[in-house]
Amino acid sequence: MTITVRSSSAAGDSSGEIFVLKPPGVAAGDHLWAIHTNTVGLGGTQQQGWTSQATGSGNGFFVRVSRRIAGIGEPDSYTFGQASNADGTVHIIAVQDADQSTAPNIVISSGGSSQSAPTPNVTPAGAPHLEIRVAAVDDEHLGWSAPSGYVLRGTAADAVGLISSAAASKVINSSAASGVQSFSVSPADTRSDIGVSISIASAVTQEPEIPDYPPYTPARGTALYSYRARRLRDGQFLGFLDLENVTFDKRISAPGTFSATIPIPNRRTADLVAEVIPRDSTVLSAGPGVIVVDVLRGGDIWGEYWITRATPSRSGRDTPSIQLQGTTLDGWLSAVEMQQELFFEQVDQIDILRGLLSNLQGQPFSNIGLSVAAGMSGVLRDRQYGDDGGTYGQRIKELSEVNNGFEYTIDVGIAEGTIVRQIRWGYPTLASDTVEHVFADGFNGGDVIEWQDEIDALRGATRWRARGGTPAADADASVTAEPLMSAVYEAADHLMAGWPRIDRTLSYSDVVDQETLEDYAAYWASVAPGALRVEQYTVVLGANPSLHPNKLGDWCRIYLDNEWHRPHWRTRRIIGLQITPVGRDEGKEEAKLILEGLDVGGPSLTGGDA
Repeated sequence: MTITVRSSSAAGDSSGEIFVLKPPGVAAGDHLWAIHTNTVGLGGTQQQGWTSQATGSGNGFFVRVSRRIAGIGEPDSYTFGQASNADGTVHIIAVQDADQSTAPNIVISSGGSSQSAPTPNVTPAGAPHLEIRVAAVDDEHLGWSAPSGYVLRGTAADAVGLISSAAASKVINSSAASGVQSFSVSPADTRSDIGVSISIASAVTQEPEIPDYPPYTPARGTALYSYRARRLRDGQFLGFLDLENVTFDKRISAPGTFSATIPIPNRRTADLVAEVIPRDSTVLSAGPGVIVVDVLRGGDIWGEYWITRATPSRSGRDTPSIQLQGTTLDGWLSAVEMQQELFFEQVDQIDILRGLLSNLQGQPFSNIGLSVAAGMSGVLRDRQYGDDGGTYGQRIKELSEVNNGFEYTIDVGIAEGTIVRQIRWGYPTLASDTVEHVFADGFNGGDVIEWQDEIDALRGATRWRARGGTPAADADASVTAEPLMSAVYEAADHLMAGWPRIDRTLSYSDVVDQETLEDYAAYWASVAPGALRVEQYTVVLGANPSLHPNKLGDWCRIYLDNEWHRPHWRTRRIIGLQITPVGRDEGKEEAKLILEGLDVGGPSLTGGDA
């Protein structure tokens, strides 16, 4: 496992001793790092069990860095001695999975006087490694922000307002030095400061082997699933979350959703959760909008969800809880506006997709390492995009939903210990050539526990048109400007079979190309003629199922023999998947299959495989 910060604590005082609580959740074998800074000197008695690692001074500050290996039955607090007239602070950082055979690197440096609080460059002790940064200034209680990309681990001040300090950390996978890193301090003022930088190498441990379960072993218990919180942009690990009532889904060419509850039974749990969902709005390095949650099933990643909402609450006599809501990264693409013009002329539609993504990730604060699978569709298109507030997600979806378009989904995997995000696409659809998944619902039982056939005439139509924008050349004040309109595309088979006329006109106000509007109208007439049929089946998953969220587009066969259905097999394409893990209210792991209602075999196609 990679080195991480388990938890932290801090305190300050203006006396001969500083008492600091044990960081929450400390386990035997954890490395506890104490950074003690004061204004007089390093006198006083060091509590037994702590070993001094480095000392330094400057700008009127004195620093001692100490380490302790946690054992069984750690005390609830620790005492750090100093001169009776000293003003000081102590930060304790609990570190798990540190390499005990590699010496840490520690640098202590006073930066002079400035309006920030710099910490010095430190040589990495290994790769990956954990950096701990601590800074202190000569002022009373202040507002602190961690260096960019670092997680704030705590702040402290003495009793009379002569010293204030902060600690932050970051796991770095590179062996390159990260240079000087500065805390931001408010209110802005020129203050004397001192900084401490510590690099600790990560232990190299063997991942436990995942047991090999037969495919249809019923999934029981919650141990299969774990939930890991990270920052979206830099991947910084923040901690594992204990979640209940989890549901997550994924769909082709549309955002998937995530919901879960974090129970808060006590203050210790709350302190751990606050590292991921901060209580304080001034903490900007975590929380909704910043973090993603990885859904891990048996060590394999089954989804990555951008957390967009957290709702701490309490009802009646229950203990508090936090409701989380999130979306697949498609949702993030739909939250970023195109604010510059882009032009494509006779470009393969997949290269247009790549161009949109490249333009997005070339913007500041927007590179999340998302790539597009290799290959071309062979379909050339013209596209002109304005800076009218449309989002990248909207433009990608519109590009795909035209006649002779394509399907796509964002797959997430792990390669060499690193999260890999890739848009997998298929032309004309995402599909495999074989049937890998088989389910049954019969009088003698089966793994289908719920089914639903939805037939909705108001979601389809028998005549389709697409309305566009007004071309610039027609924007003459002397004449009435008219938007472009496509021809009518009819569902001829339905009308001849007795269907009435049902009209749908779709609006694409940003489109000023007639051919593109024709493609939109033809597309919808072909995929949604008459009533739209959507089939859903809920099945029980085995411990090692053939299904996986990265297999959307696969074909499945379903045997039906019940009071409504006469005995028959259906072959359907999986276009969506919703998972409900085992939980307090769910004794079995369930998957809801959202299927395409075409009773045909898998077509031949070209596409990009992840």
